[in-house]
Amino acid sequence: MENKKNTDEKLNRSEKNGAFQQSIISEQIKKRPINKYRLLRRTLMTALLAIVFGIIASVTIWILEPVLSKWISRSDQSQGRDAVHFIDTGDDISAQEVLQDYMEQEAVLGREGDNSAAVANLPLTNEQIQVLFSQLSLDVTDYRQIYQSMSSYVREMSKSIVTITAITSDTDWIGTIEQHSKQASGLIVAEDHVDLYIIADRAPLAGAQSLAIQFSTGYVTEGKVKATDEATGLVMISVKISDLSDDLAANIPLATLGSTYASVGTPVCALGSPLGSVGSIGYGMINASRSTLEYPDTADTLLQTNIVGSDNAGGFLFNYNGQVIGIIAPDQKKSEIDGLICAYGISELKSRISAMATGKPGVYLGVIGTYVTNEANSQLGVPYGAYVLRTEMDSPAMLAGIRTGDVIVRLGDTPITSYTDYVNVLQTYEVGDKITAAVMRKSQLQYVELEYVMTARSSGIIFEED
Repeated sequence: MENKKNTDEKLNRSEKNGAFQQSIISEQIKKRPINKYRLLRRTLMTALLAIVFGIIASVTIWILEPVLSKWISRSDQSQGRDAVHFIDTGDDISAQEVLQDYMEQEAVLGREGDNSAAVANLPLTNEQIQVLFSQLSLDVTDYRQIYQSMSSYVREMSKSIVTITAITSDTDWIGTIEQHSKQASGLIVAEDHVDLYIIADRAPLAGAQSLAIQFSTGYVTEGKVKATDEATGLVMISVKISDLSDDLAANIPLATLGSTYASVGTPVCALGSPLGSVGSIGYGMINASRSTLEYPDTADTLLQTNIVGSDNAGGFLFNYNGQVIGIIAPDQKKSEIDGLICAYGISELKSRISAMATGKPGVYLGVIGTYVTNEANSQLGVPYGAYVLRTEMDSPAMLAGIRTGDVIVRLGDTPITSYTDYVNVLQTYEVGDKITAAVMRKSQLQYVELEYVMTARSSGIIFEED
């Protein structure tokens, strides 16, 4: 009995413990109540941050969009833009060639019989040429034909010349808007199937708010300044080919760039505005040719004519072979005789024209030099090369150690035998290139070779932002 009682008590105690454990296991954890205020505050904060971020992103895109668009536009244009195209021909026609042409024409006309054709094929000396020219006789009919031919020639050459009108406007004291305009002559020198490029004198166009370009056909469109050369005072103007008429765009009248190496006595005509007014003409010849030493790293030649012009003369010199040989210098005081027209030689300007049209700055070292003459070489022993007259202050040449009296005989691995070689070879380098120059310097009655390293800078061509 007692054992059974103990057993029952154990069973009862076991059931109570099981029930207690079951009650603990089945207990549910009460969920934490949601703080609606905190949730609303976090939601509003997230939305506010999203709005602020969106505003910042929009402002950033708005600021950078013009820059990115311009960069993308330039990239697209550069991919579709062909190389700038010039018409560059050889040297001027010689007296021998002129006489041969004349003889051939005489032979065709039968005026001189069969001997003219034979004479035309003979090599002639200068004395023989002068004798033959002296035997030519012209009558009134011949002179009339000459001037008619010259008139036709001028009309043909004038196709590559445009009239540039610089327009400015201001308001007077009663509020009336007044427009002012000045005109200059420009020359179509290059094109790249996107733009065509016109070279002109900067002085009449200074301060212009807009430029109107009138072609020889009468068509007028807008032009924009692309680059300015501080040294010569010339400006490059670009015109969108897409803005031209279909006929003009298909037949762009590019000027032919000739050579400066014309001898004294070469006949020329001045077109553009040699008398100060657009469309004026001057006939004459080159009566002097001399180098100007005003600009660094160039061998500019100044051509002086016997054509009388105005103080504000402008335009271009053409030979009678259809080539431009000079751009009339804006400052006519460069002439040794007041009133005579002078022009910068086109050969020395070609590198500047190319740089302004392509947007590629020229290379600058700051050397102002000249040529070594045969007399200096034979009598004084000066080696042939680019003779340094002086270097510009703080220029790469001065900082490297090149000084007056040095003769540059090599740039890099290219020999230099004249100042023209120096100018031409220098243009093959890029801005920022390290250029090694070998110079000959006189020391104790003999010349020794030294080497200097210079970092090329950009020349004084200022490019305008599109």
